Amino acid sequence: MLLSASEPATSSKLLLPGQPAPVSTLNATDDVAHQFPVAGQWNMVFFWSLFCHSCLEEMPVVQAKLSEIGESGLKAFFVSLDTARMQKALINFCKLRDLKQPVLMERVASDSFEIADKWGVVMTPSVFIVDPDGNVVWSHQGPLDIEKFFADFREMSQPQQQSPASAACSCEGH
Repeated sequence: MLLSASEPATSSKLLLPGQPAPVSTLNATDDVAHQFPVAGQWNMVFFWSLFCHSCLEEMPVVQAKLSEIGESGLKAFFVSLDTARMQKALINFCKLRDLKQPVLMERVASDSFEIADKWGVVMTPSVFIVDPDGNVVWSHQGPLDIEKFFADFREMSQPQQQSPASAACSCEGH
């Protein structure tokens, strides 16, 4: 789902690895406010819509994988771009698919999305992994290769075993 007909779907706006993730607060479909990403934890922020076919297919599979990892491994936030006007439909979607994760509802500010725009989201799904320090370490838009996503997460969330010589070396920019 493209968010704006006048804006091309490019990754140039999407937050990229190394950029700080904007801390935000949105209400879930049960009207409880959630702040995300949570500092000190690995976070997944998944922007989606009821009108996105790949989102509808991916969400139940992603939630099943998340239950295997457990909440302590990856804190997940599913941000619906459908806003509170679609709250009843979002609740029904979650009930029909037995989805347990809270679904947060985006807010519209004038002619833009209040939170998704800060993340550079121009299409759904758009998925981010945020490290415990609050930095984006992985971002992707478009259909998600769920197996690769979780393999990448497992790899990046493992404590790095570095020798003293390699810890002092930086290869950034090469």
